[in-house]
Amino acid sequence: MLAYLRDFVSERRRARIETVLAERTRWLTVALEDIYQPHNASAVLRSCECFGVQDVHIVENRNEYNLNPGVDMGASHWLTLRRYREEGADNTTPALAALKERGYRLYATTPHRDDLLLEEVPVDRPVAVLFGTEESGLSDRALAAADAYVRIPMYGFTESFNISVCAALTLRELSSKMRREGVQWALSEGERDALRLAWYRHSIRGVEFIEERYWKQSARR
Repeated sequence: MLAYLRDFVSERRRARIETVLAERTRWLTVALEDIYQPHNASAVLRSCECFGVQDVHIVENRNEYNLNPGVDMGASHWLTLRRYREEGADNTTPALAALKERGYRLYATTPHRDDLLLEEVPVDRPVAVLFGTEESGLSDRALAAADAYVRIPMYGFTESFNISVCAALTLRELSSKMRREGVQWALSEGERDALRLAWYRHSIRGVEFIEERYWKQSARR
């Protein structure tokens, strides 16, 4: 299917996809807990996409995660959104447990606990950065599950940055550090193929009909 769809994607778009794939990573990821303002939800996804972070883990306990298309600017189409939203359940615990099982070290962003400065966060193993709701930050469950806390230095009266600004600053620092230190942050070829297929599909108008034709032709062989 990948080879078949390739001919329906322009050479320019294929080249762009390859350039972006070369910079994509799952070494660094983001987990968002109960973000409810659509412009913040969308701005964080846009920053993730721009800094090459492929996966975003979205925890919905009290608040539904909604996007603002004018802010998102299509960024969510190129990302893998992993949503945890079982109604009436504690979605935080299984989401963070799943990240730990995948080898991530969890860093909770909070202005209330002094621990690591952002530039002190090690990137020698996969990093998941946790961001909480706009009003009260991360839940006690998320803070308890975190391996460490991280803060961005501030020099004014205001207690914290807006979450979308905090995410952008964090991703800028950690994605640059990850690339500088030479860890194995790039996607495997299998992961790239899976994303190629998804991105080809997103790039082709009427792709469902083209795929249907492919399967019909395959069945006649």
